[in-house]
Amino acid sequence: MDGSIYPIEMHSTFKDKTNLPHIVRLQQGARVMFLNNQHFDMGICNGTIGVITDVDRENYVARVSFAVKNGIIDINVRRITSFFYINSRPCERTQFPLQNCFAMTVHKAQGLTLSNVSLVLDKQIFSPGQAYVALSRVPSWNSIRITALDRNAFLVDKNIITEYERLKQMADQIPF
Repeated sequence: MDGSIYPIEMHSTFKDKTNLPHIVRLQQGARVMFLNNQHFDMGICNGTIGVITDVDRENYVARVSFAVKNGIIDINVRRITSFFYINSRPCERTQFPLQNCFAMTVHKAQGLTLSNVSLVLDKQIFSPGQAYVALSRVPSWNSIRITALDRNAFLVDKNIITEYERLKQMADQIPF
């Protein structure tokens, strides 16, 4: 807050202190993801996807239409300021709580049905069942494009294997 300007190399440090991306490009028609819960009462929360309908450069306002449970809501999104410390010095960063949304994580896609997906199934898959969730978002195998595939992406919970083996033993004991 002393007015110091940090070099562009410090962007990675800023990302650790806020959930805001290094750069956000705002233009009419751009698809964006909202990054906080300040409009939760309207059905807009962290991860809600919208489309920019207008940008007011003079007043630093982006008008965004979001698909919510009961329809579409069009709101003004204003910049927010995050306060944090770097090397024990107070800092602040002002940016729109938006992220360009050309892709989404498996967690954000969970529960959605998507018409087409392009997947990267690699070492970034870190949780049992994640690959399954990613693959099961579309209704047809023809709608899936896998751009990277690592066998180790298919993680299985050990408890599930144990339960499967228990059920198989039980089924094997049933006389036909």
